[in-house]
Amino acid sequence: MRKNRPDSIQSAVAAAYRANGGLENTASDLGVSISALSYGTAVNEDRPGGLGVNYLDRLGRMSSAAAEPIARHFSALAGGVFQPIDASGEGCLTTLSGDAAKEFGDVVAAALKATLSKSAADCDDTILQIDEVMEVLVRLRAEAVRQRGR
Repeated sequence: MRKNRPDSIQSAVAAAYRANGGLENTASDLGVSISALSYGTAVNEDRPGGLGVNYLDRLGRMSSAAAEPIARHFSALAGGVFQPIDASGEGCLTTLSGDAAKEFGDVVAAALKATLSKSAADCDDTILQIDEVMEVLVRLRAEAVRQRGR
């Protein structure tokens, strides 16, 4: 595959192919030629759509690992971030609220420690603690939506 500019859609598409086992596997899974998929990583003004949204959708439905680089790309364009989180399973709003409060306390403690130490390891721990509270908050939101009946 071609070398693409980092953070480009072509780079995200190439990462999706790699996550699905490479160009040949992806071509076989999608039922298209290798050259058609390779074309999806090219910058081409004659056909600026590249691979096409329908193929990307199909690939993402077949492999969540292949969907992730695409989700990261478009999340960044929208000014956000993509953080894969498993929000499945039922929970109790009260229990999840307690979990969220505990995890948020861990974030504050880690952030204060990182501020004082200016250590990369402490910053890494802060990021880990943020990821953990985000997961609990998403599970809490999913449960509230479930209880609401939507």
